[in-house]
Amino acid sequence: MLKYIPVLFISLFFYVGSSFAVSYSNATAEQQGSYLVFYYDINGSPSQKVVVGLQIRTKDKLLSTRQLHLEGDIGLVSVGRNKKIYWDIFKDFPDGLPKNSRWSLLVRPTHYANSFGMKFVYIPAGCFEMGAAKNDKFAKQYEFPRHKVCVNGFFLGQYEVTNKQFKMFDKTHKSGKSKLYDLSKDNQPVVNVSWNEIQKYTKWLYAYTKEIYRLPTESEWEYAARAGIETRDTYWTNEKDACRYANVYDITSHKKVKSYLQKPFQCSDGYVATAPVGKFLPNRFDLYDMIGNAAEWCYDTFYTKAYKTSKTYNPVYLNPYVSLAKSVRGGSWFSTKKDARLSARSNYMPRLINDFIGFRLVLEP
Repeated sequence: MLKYIPVLFISLFFYVGSSFAVSYSNATAEQQGSYLVFYYDINGSPSQKVVVGLQIRTKDKLLSTRQLHLEGDIGLVSVGRNKKIYWDIFKDFPDGLPKNSRWSLLVRPTHYANSFGMKFVYIPAGCFEMGAAKNDKFAKQYEFPRHKVCVNGFFLGQYEVTNKQFKMFDKTHKSGKSKLYDLSKDNQPVVNVSWNEIQKYTKWLYAYTKEIYRLPTESEWEYAARAGIETRDTYWTNEKDACRYANVYDITSHKKVKSYLQKPFQCSDGYVATAPVGKFLPNRFDLYDMIGNAAEWCYDTFYTKAYKTSKTYNPVYLNPYVSLAKSVRGGSWFSTKKDARLSARSNYMPRLINDFIGFRLVLEP
């Protein structure tokens, strides 16, 4: 006998910006066999596209798009009428959906700013070759083998989270200041923040915005950072151009910090330590500072053999029995050529802080 799906309460969320002249209407849901089908229209210019997501809230759960078995007009969707989303509900709730559950249709522009002014870019789903190339002389063993990975679409912070944005949560936070450099200005990336503290920050963001935030997985991070680049491991081909794309350990830093254990990039970016976010050229996904400035915490547990056991679709490694350390990607203002690479991996314990590690966030569609 077909299980009955209780009527869901509807809660609509729509995000409007000054340049986002789109609306949606006629949102309804009905049962068709074992599926719950959501109907809606998107009204606007035929050339426009929006990002459509779905959230299901029960008494003790909140499920986002990536956690649901969905098909149809979900993700990047063109303007038009008679849009449909099919939810194979019993794959997610084998015993049926709990009573008084609510559903929320989320419609956002591809470039979206939340209520705190944090900007996000939608990264469309796709596949890429993850990891270092065989001829990469700087690669470490745990950056091999190169392997195919496919990820779902997701929103990623266009910039690293800044001191100003983090201090809305923790007014007492100090990124650091010394005679050599200042890391504490509002528009610089927040650093000296632990992985554990970031988990509290994302919960705080949810409490105020009712949106789900988290750190990117390593695969999401590298896919977004590469933005289609697979034949090299940097945004530049000439080392002297590195300072156009990234805030790395360069001549400016070397003159002040004088780390004689490191050979600087042969260019000058004008910043001793972290720069204000967005000062360097963006990549093809319109993301800034994916290499350099602050290195970035990822969601995954760090594992040296992760690439040898990785699954193809949306891989994430979360095994505390192998390691407690968390992955860090992207290099920083203190990184030389061996670490300022798209495939470079490092790791730190989740409670530790450092003046060259910050983060950016994923917003669940």
